[in-house]
Amino acid sequence: MSQSIGQNFEYIGAHIKDYIKDNTPFNTFEIEDIKRIMKYSSFSCEDFNTLLEESHSHVSSNRLYRCTRNANISIKNIDEAISTLKTVQKYMKLGLLRSIIDIFYQIQNDQSESTNKISKHQTKLNQIQNEKENLSKEVESLQSEIKILKVNDLPNEFISKISKLKNSEEFYEIYNFFVEISENGSQQMMSKAFEEGLWQKQNENYPYGNVLHEASYQGNLQLVKSLIESGCDKEITNNYQCTALHWASLNGKLEVVQYLISVGANKEAKNNYGWTPLIASSLSGKLEVVQYLISVGANKDAKNSDGETPLILASSKGHLEVVQYLISVGANKEAKNNDGQTALSVSKDKVREYLLSVE
Repeated sequence: MSQSIGQNFEYIGAHIKDYIKDNTPFNTFEIEDIKRIMKYSSFSCEDFNTLLEESHSHVSSNRLYRCTRNANISIKNIDEAISTLKTVQKYMKLGLLRSIIDIFYQIQNDQSESTNKISKHQTKLNQIQNEKENLSKEVESLQSEIKILKVNDLPNEFISKISKLKNSEEFYEIYNFFVEISENGSQQMMSKAFEEGLWQKQNENYPYGNVLHEASYQGNLQLVKSLIESGCDKEITNNYQCTALHWASLNGKLEVVQYLISVGANKEAKNNYGWTPLIASSLSGKLEVVQYLISVGANKDAKNSDGETPLILASSKGHLEVVQYLISVGANKEAKNNDGQTALSVSKDKVREYLLSVE
């Protein structure tokens, strides 16, 4: 081999695959040169196996080992690992590899069995999922049929009344219809009236809002529960962004307030004026509601759009007991509204006397 070729082992190593294709490595290079070329070569499993197969007619197994031991081989999976080990065992006469190959075969078999088991379990899981989906569809279908049957069981007079009220603008006629259904205890009728959207009719007069808002303001706990259980949104607001909890709090309907909180109503909801339920109950002097809302974590120093806190509003309206309670739980008596006024600034008479006494 020429000196120029001998000095370019790195290039030859990078292109060794071309020599393997032509079956020429051991015909072209000396054994010592091949050893050097191997340091710069990168083989796929197939190429390395081909190299070893070609070698047996040119070099002994011992010399083959010495010239290829530094080769870089890319093994991508267990099949290629086994194939390479078998070829090395065969042409380098390395009997010690038999047990290693056997172990690989065992691992391969175990993996195959595991894969089969996983595949069977996945198939079974998919089957169960499909059965579940089919059962869910059947249940939905049956529920729809039951609902239709139940509607068909409702009195014609009741269905006619709903049709009439859907075209009515008389809010309290609709509200009293819901009160009557609630008192009769028929959740089936309540659900039907709810589904027809009657509860959404709006009262254009105070207290503004729908049937849920009115029931909350009136303290009709049974009707409030029936509406919520039928699917009514407890957070629905009127045109002033007041919720049912606002109205129940403002009018001191403690049981309704407690129920709405128990089903997750937002105790910090604000209307268009920035009132929270606590601000509303403080403004109207509803001590029990104020106490309950604070007990469940309502913000005692929340401010409305005018910067007024529950304490400032209660003080301005002369609600002494509410003021005393708010002070007792740590309400900030130095808080100021947007005009720079404190609770003391807006208070008078007994409330003013009390606030001065706790200065």
